[in-house]
Amino acid sequence: MSTERAYTSAPSDLGGERINRSSYGTKAVWFFRALLLIPFDLMAPEVISALRGSPDGMANISASVADVLGTSTFLIFIMMLAVTPIYTMTGWRWHTVLRRDYGIAMFAVAGTDLMLAAITTGDTFPGTVLTRIGGHTFLVAGTLSTLLLVPLVVTANQPAQRWLGRHWKAVQRLTYVVWVTILIHLFLLFGLSAIFLEAVAVSMPLVILRLPWVRHWWTAVRRRGSRRVLRAVAAIALVGIFGLGFVPLANELAVRGSAAFVQKPNHD
Repeated sequence: MSTERAYTSAPSDLGGERINRSSYGTKAVWFFRALLLIPFDLMAPEVISALRGSPDGMANISASVADVLGTSTFLIFIMMLAVTPIYTMTGWRWHTVLRRDYGIAMFAVAGTDLMLAAITTGDTFPGTVLTRIGGHTFLVAGTLSTLLLVPLVVTANQPAQRWLGRHWKAVQRLTYVVWVTILIHLFLLFGLSAIFLEAVAVSMPLVILRLPWVRHWWTAVRRRGSRRVLRAVAAIALVGIFGLGFVPLANELAVRGSAAFVQKPNHD
């Protein structure tokens, strides 16, 4: 959740184009920011219905909250993590401001997910509020992931960066701990099912492009304008693997979210 400065324009490595934040870049940034409203829009009808005292209101939220907000949290997280690899591959900078935006939005969605789960999932996890957020190992991993976001969000600003100095990056590396705890949560919840394997697939290219020797090599050859064919083949492979994980997860959100929006969630 870096506060790295967003530049107004930067070379793109695609024919020497420059991306102007005042036109294309600004519109794209606001488009991607608008996507962050989707999880709240999908859940709004059920929440409003529950507040109005609808008989099925709480049960509908209980059935939808993990599918909609849980999946949204992971997709937002993945898109936040993709900001740096995109820069590594292309040299673009117009999108770097989205790293912080998506990090804060992830916390907002995850926090809402945790709160609604604590309130509404008593039918699934009987007992106290603590049972609903930590009564099973997968719940502990999910709750821990959300709590670890707190120091990341609190320090995702320039005053905190100045105050922490050289320790700021160490705090922000908690992002990788969150990454691991999310994958543990999904494994404990789903096992070696499609959802977990999709989460691993979408993570793999982001991990590869963060390896220091890969990042340094790619940045160097991109700046020199060399190894274009090799980079193109590698990019197609990495984007393909990313898509194998991302597309099914996005489709899952679309299906489950649409059902939640019309207040007909799957209660299985």
